[in-house]
Amino acid sequence: MILSRPRCALFVALIGVAGAASAASAAATTKVSLMTASEQASLIETRHSTGKGAAVSSFTTEYFGNGEIGMAWEDKRVLLLCKKAAYLNLPGMKPEASTLSIEQRQMVAYEAMMAGFGGIAALGAVTGESVEVADDGSEMRRPGESSWAYGVERYEVATQRMPDGALRVRVRKQATVNNAKPSSPDDTFSTDEDQAARLAELAPNDSWTEVVIHGGPRKPRTDPAMSLKGWVSTVEQHAATVGDARRLHDCK
Repeated sequence: MILSRPRCALFVALIGVAGAASAASAAATTKVSLMTASEQASLIETRHSTGKGAAVSSFTTEYFGNGEIGMAWEDKRVLLLCKKAAYLNLPGMKPEASTLSIEQRQMVAYEAMMAGFGGIAALGAVTGESVEVADDGSEMRRPGESSWAYGVERYEVATQRMPDGALRVRVRKQATVNNAKPSSPDDTFSTDEDQAARLAELAPNDSWTEVVIHGGPRKPRTDPAMSLKGWVSTVEQHAATVGDARRLHDCK
């Protein structure tokens, strides 16, 4: 398990001030590092939709002062106690989590961690490492771009410093620019099949991702009295409560 937050490789975005946002851009702004904000976060909320009228999925990641991490989506939860153990509560999962091998349980916990990082990476691919926010709390909107194999994807980027100090960043896809030329019989890489496959991998227009990064003090730790009934461990041993699990797995 990895407790430190990995630095994602981010594409450099081409961001300019939209004419319609000129009034907002006149306000004083501050540049904020997405990586620094996420590393110092106490809670990160991620929402995503594939387009207008589509369902919105939500994922939250909570960070505790002692290094524990709690992840939640729908009615499912993953609690990383330390490098030695994580606990899974996945009602409705088929097959049931209790029937999974230790390796499969560990993979579920790992994928949950990566899902939390994925929202930040999705933003960074469009905005670059840093974003600008208006000091007066108003929403700023600017265009952004992300490169793909045969062109660019165009986005609208919205940023805002919320009243409670949280950083909100939302990217909404507006268009795909495809500069690919028809392939010739001698082409090895840029074949029509490759172009079609790469295009199919892209997010649809009007899809969006929004991340709200909360700073402030982290809770010291998960409540030691919290019951782990209905949870399964990513190791052989299983504890009844969080406090028992810390002792069982020798978590600090």
